[in-house]
Amino acid sequence: MKINKLLFFLLAVFSLNSCVEYVDNGTAPDGPEKPEEQVFVAKLSEDSEGEFVGDEFIFEATLNGVDVTSATTFKVNGVPAKGNVFKAIKEGENAVLATMDDFTSTFRFTVKEEEEEEPEPTGNRIEYGGDSYPVSQTVWMLFTDGNAPAVFTQGGIDYGVWIMASSEFDSTGEEIINHFETTIAVPLSGGKAVLPYGDSAGMIYMDEGVVYIDGNEVFEITNVNYTFAGSGNTAPQQVGQNFIGTSNYTGLGTGSSSGNSAELFWNGEYYFLTQDINAPKGKGPEKFIKAHLLNKKQMSNLGFIK
Repeated sequence: MKINKLLFFLLAVFSLNSCVEYVDNGTAPDGPEKPEEQVFVAKLSEDSEGEFVGDEFIFEATLNGVDVTSATTFKVNGVPAKGNVFKAIKEGENAVLATMDDFTSTFRFTVKEEEEEEPEPTGNRIEYGGDSYPVSQTVWMLFTDGNAPAVFTQGGIDYGVWIMASSEFDSTGEEIINHFETTIAVPLSGGKAVLPYGDSAGMIYMDEGVVYIDGNEVFEITNVNYTFAGSGNTAPQQVGQNFIGTSNYTGLGTGSSSGNSAELFWNGEYYFLTQDINAPKGKGPEKFIKAHLLNKKQMSNLGFIK
């Protein structure tokens, strides 16, 4: 009897182990299938381009990847949105609650205060390093030999040599704050000088260009490109003790190193001066402070008065 009970126990254990092994080898018990998980997600739509106050923010909702936006109610900070569109009236973070039947989903988005765009710089200035620096005086100085233009010859062409300089001085009128200076050569016409705007295509750059910003030299110019407007350029005429003309142009000066770039914008009067190559020359920007008074005959010899 004891043997029979032991045999029955062993058979029962054997049967149980066999069944477990069979199930573990891939046979699932009979019964209802597990229901598909329902995933409800709400978020900002990919079509939403809202970012700042006054913009419209577009919402969307999906259930298991299927668009259910039209059947979804959206609330922003507890206030119902108009359909799935929300127009922002103030900056800050916003909380969205989306509901459809028994499904809910939440997300947040931020509205920025749109920064006012800085107005484009205007006026006579030097633009350097992303900032704008004013200039208020421009001088064009021609090198002369007696009462005629000094001649610089290159490639069989005779040139007149000019210094073009635009500056901003301190309150004393003596110290340079901002300064853009270049030396250029413009082909002569019948031995007469031609103003820089008269033959910008034939202009060549010489040396000794420099840019000052806030009283400090920032780089030496190795090349410059001047562009003159189609109007606003006139020859100098005597006004009191000075000879004054007008010009409208930009000058892009570059240096030898990366970041060496500055652009001059000038639209207004320039002072016309001369520097005799036989006379002592001034040094640096200070040589432009005092004008040279010429008479009508001298100006005519240079070629500027008809």
